[in-house]
Amino acid sequence: MKIAIVDDDAHWREQIKQKVLQYDAKKEMRIDLYASGEQYIESKKRYDISFVDIEMTGMDGFDTILKAKEYQPDGLFVILTKHVEMSRKGYVVNAFRYIDKQQLQELEEAIQSSKVVLERNRKIDINVIGVGPRRIALKNIIYIETEKHYVVIHTHQESIKCKNRMQEIESMLPDNSFSRCHNAYIVNLDKISHIENSRAYLVNGNNIEIAQRKIWQGRKAYFNRQYECANK
Repeated sequence: MKIAIVDDDAHWREQIKQKVLQYDAKKEMRIDLYASGEQYIESKKRYDISFVDIEMTGMDGFDTILKAKEYQPDGLFVILTKHVEMSRKGYVVNAFRYIDKQQLQELEEAIQSSKVVLERNRKIDINVIGVGPRRIALKNIIYIETEKHYVVIHTHQESIKCKNRMQEIESMLPDNSFSRCHNAYIVNLDKISHIENSRAYLVNGNNIEIAQRKIWQGRKAYFNRQYECANK
């Protein structure tokens, strides 16, 4: 996870960095520090999540986020402030979270929640028949099925025939949010509205079969995912 901390106060930059590192048990975070909004924007670097102070000299936090969104539209932005009333303006930049600097324990929830969102925004590379390579966001996939000699990826907008094998696509998907519920199907657990008997009913109105030998496993994966998302 690539993280930026943007604050013109060196004390707060370091304090927030140390707090964030407390939640990095797997040592998977890379953190860059910036002393101003201008410095951050000039870097043109892309980050998974950026913690940005509202009250900075020069370019303030709101303008910093607006400019950053121009080149990192998928990044998440968390507003930092010592004056919570100022965070009300956060709707202008569609901030992911607002954190009071006096309550830095709130960083844990922001980081955990961001992991769910970033996972959904992650893209995989597929080989579309008649088109060639294409990237597709996980959050757009409803389910995947085998159809004759092809694999079909069903999204909210379209059904995409690709040359990839089912096993190949399955290996690209996170197993906490996708489930191989049948030899012929992989389902996005976030797109299931409910499970009834041996069928999974999906948000687009379709339903797919769950193999008898996978019913217990499929139900467990679905409820585990609901619990995971509810607590992040």
